Amino acid sequence: MKTRVITALVIIPVLAVSCSRYIESRHPVGSVPEAGPVPYNVQVLMNNGSVTLTWEMADTAAVSKYRIYAADSTGADYLPVDSTTELQVSISNLLVNRKYFFRIASVSGAGLESPRSEAVSARVSFLSITISDNNEFINTRDVLVGINGPPTVTHVILSEDPAFGDAVFQAYAPLKNFLLSDGDGEKTVYGKLQFADGSESGELLSDDIMLDTRTFIESVSFSPSGITFSTGDTVYFQVTAGETRGLAWVSFTGVSRVNLYDDGTGSDNTGNDRIYSGYYVVQSGFNLLDGMVTGGFTDAAGNTADPVVATEVLNISTPALPVNLTAAPLSTYEVHLSWTRSVSTNFATYRVYRATDASVDNTSKFLATIASQASTSYTDSSLDDATKYFYRVYVYDNLGLFAASNIDSATTLVNTPPEPVEFFVTNATDSTVELVWTPSEHHDFASYRIFRSDVPDVTTMDELVVLITNRSTTGYLYDPPAAGLFFCRIYVYDRHGAATGSSNSVLVQVIK
Repeated sequence: MKTRVITALVIIPVLAVSCSRYIESRHPVGSVPEAGPVPYNVQVLMNNGSVTLTWEMADTAAVSKYRIYAADSTGADYLPVDSTTELQVSISNLLVNRKYFFRIASVSGAGLESPRSEAVSARVSFLSITISDNNEFINTRDVLVGINGPPTVTHVILSEDPAFGDAVFQAYAPLKNFLLSDGDGEKTVYGKLQFADGSESGELLSDDIMLDTRTFIESVSFSPSGITFSTGDTVYFQVTAGETRGLAWVSFTGVSRVNLYDDGTGSDNTGNDRIYSGYYVVQSGFNLLDGMVTGGFTDAAGNTADPVVATEVLNISTPALPVNLTAAPLSTYEVHLSWTRSVSTNFATYRVYRATDASVDNTSKFLATIASQASTSYTDSSLDDATKYFYRVYVYDNLGLFAASNIDSATTLVNTPPEPVEFFVTNATDSTVELVWTPSEHHDFASYRIFRSDVPDVTTMDELVVLITNRSTTGYLYDPPAAGLFFCRIYVYDRHGAATGSSNSVLVQVIK
């Protein structure tokens, strides 16, 4: 079957020209070729966004091809849109909800065209069927098939057999119950629609879905094996399931669920290999003796496997006790940490860690090691303003075992630009000038910076004269490299890079 695209054709009339000359035929027994027979019983079948035309011919021997004409409901003339040597043709790229009229003519071998057939019409629509709301998987044979068609649909037929040998037309409804065939695997449902005028849809409608009614777990394990885990240790778990694209987990006494993944990221080495992996970091104060590790699995279709228990038991012991941490902001760039003193008898060090989210642990930003058991505070500096930081303190003992504190957070204060200082010129000579200013009292002072320009509006984009980091310095003897008239302004910078210029700029004149 051919699929055709309607193309607008320009019809140019041919004018008859009269002639007074008469030429007698040299073949008086000859006759003018006759046009072929007219196609009849033209049928139009609706497809999804296209139509299929079929027709019959009393005699096809003298026919070289068929010419298809179309007009739309706007009243346009019939135009040729396609030709074919077959008794059917499909026309696509039609406007949806537009009514079209079609007529067929045969063309003889001599090129003569027959009268056109009776017109048939169709209003183009989108046709489709959808199984279970277009889900990819389903775990039951009983499904709902959604049917999309124009208001003129009266009946529908559904089957897994494209020939519909085991099905009959039923009254149309937007949703129809359908029973899939037994056995897991991909299922294809085919459909046809029947309309109020008795016509049917042409091309088969279809949709696929994967029927999956069962699943299982092959094995459950964890590593490293044969050891007793301690606070901060990472236990890696694996569940080997019967299929990919599901959800797997393990549980044991004290931990209800550790999710495992088969996506090739994190602790999972290879994605989509049915081996689901994940890890658990032992929390402080947690102990478990001969705990059973149980694996669970639910596949993509929603089937839940029978739980399976790992062959090895899980043991966790916590030799160290954690401290309790408190974090508080000190300034725009400082956070003060304090914690309770460790009571471990084999104390080795405190180790302080920081992160910008609540997942902070001993793989996060390392800040300090404190060897004195009596030292229970630390000030974190060089931070950004108005930023929330998360902290954790780990207590390590002489065996290398450790316990993690609670996670606490603090948000640094919002930074405000420094207050401007007053700026003056004193003791000017022909070659030098002394610049002086009032001292800055800003809490996170970083520097004074003096800039010069040829215009009074001196900015930080102009030439830098000097940078002074000593807050108590309030004067500078400036020896310009050349004589001239220019302006200077002093800016106060803080440690966050915020700068505020003096309210005034000063005029400097050097003669040299």
